[in-house]
Amino acid sequence: MKDFVVNITKQTKAISQKGFGLPLILGTSKDFPYKEYAEIEGISKDFGVDSKEYKIAAKIFSQTPSPQMIAIYSILYDEVAGEPNSLVTALNTLIETSNDWYFLTCTNNSDEVVQELAKWTDTQMKVFFITTQNLGLSALMENENTAVYYHNDEEDFIGEGLVAIGAVNNPGSITFKFKTVNGSKPANINTTELNQLHKDNGNSYIRKMGVLQTTEGKMTNGEYIDIVMGVHWLQSKMEEELMYLAVNNKKIPYSNEGISMIVGVITSVLQRGADMGIILKDENDKAVYDIKVLKREEVPQNDVANRVYKGITWNAKLEGAIHLSNINGTVLY
Repeated sequence: MKDFVVNITKQTKAISQKGFGLPLILGTSKDFPYKEYAEIEGISKDFGVDSKEYKIAAKIFSQTPSPQMIAIYSILYDEVAGEPNSLVTALNTLIETSNDWYFLTCTNNSDEVVQELAKWTDTQMKVFFITTQNLGLSALMENENTAVYYHNDEEDFIGEGLVAIGAVNNPGSITFKFKTVNGSKPANINTTELNQLHKDNGNSYIRKMGVLQTTEGKMTNGEYIDIVMGVHWLQSKMEEELMYLAVNNKKIPYSNEGISMIVGVITSVLQRGADMGIILKDENDKAVYDIKVLKREEVPQNDVANRVYKGITWNAKLEGAIHLSNINGTVLY
């Protein structure tokens, strides 16, 4: 007979977590099921080296470092008579079974297709990167999750190559301006055209002070890419951590203690966001945010009866990045 009996309960139930490092190439050359690749050779075998699927994948894999995996999903799309909505239908079918990817690219960059895919991406917690040969395309768009990159060479996939840089860095930790994309040449664009492109919230690739680099780093609605990705990360991680809290406890009590458990999750995610460069830190290395919380006794009884708690609101300061600076100096004898 044991004098001391120890029972251990494992509060370690796993939940699905959103990844931010997997690019998807939406192909249009043939019908092909979703498949993930760790190396370019497999894509060569499945699509051939002359395909756009292969060329975009090669651009992504050629970056240093590059993502560990690339996913490809393809449908046969008629470049002339095809309906862009058919690509949206294909994506809606895909995410029912394969939704772990975050970056969307596509082998078809026609204006109609880009605009249709951009509308779809706005309904998802995903981002869409595309290279266009139309300087005026971004002026036609106002999408929060789509970044359009102009390059005159249809074989120079600037936006798609930049996906690799985004995929290997934590959301919010980098700006998408000043980045060099391996294997790309500067776009043939003059200063007047570039200024207008930037006014239209488009991006390009130029040589400045001898360095090849991406410009601006904005979505077509004018928000910066790193901000959009950072907000996606905050939202997904809060949702995941709150679900983890719920499934690994007997319950979240509808009490001030239970409310404090929820607040603890939110503050933890906000601090992690600050550590990643999404949220500003103060001089004590703490995230700069404010949380307002209703106590149990302040919650409407109907909400308590329905087991709904809506009493938390928070705001946080974004860290952002410096893209321009004016510096004044004086020299003296």
